[in-house]
Amino acid sequence: MYSPTKNEVQYRTDIKPVSDRIPNLKNIQKVYWSAKKFNDDFGPTAYWMRGYVFLDHASIMNLKATYTWETVNLKPKLDYDFNGKTQKWSYSEELNSFMMGSKYVTGEIYLDLNSDVLYFEIEK
Repeated sequence: MYSPTKNEVQYRTDIKPVSDRIPNLKNIQKVYWSAKKFNDDFGPTAYWMRGYVFLDHASIMNLKATYTWETVNLKPKLDYDFNGKTQKWSYSEELNSFMMGSKYVTGEIYLDLNSDVLYFEIEK
């Protein structure tokens, strides 16, 4: 059986770890994400987590209409095959505050205006 080495990135598709960390995000259809711990020391676990969240179309349309969006130049740190489609990443401070709050060292969430997908990066 294959077991990845400590330096290899593992990709996951289970929704619960993402919805546990971003509980205000509703109607998740699928996810593609990765995470890694910074330390193995005793005490609070420090980690990063990043990934893509695919929502139903109605939820995306609601986010687009509810929040003010600013187009950003973003190169996600996690690769995903969008089948040749170009992403138009946008950021909303209001959405980010609502979704991430203050529980992370850094927490950012972006919306691709060309599809029904969000990209997030969390560090705790």
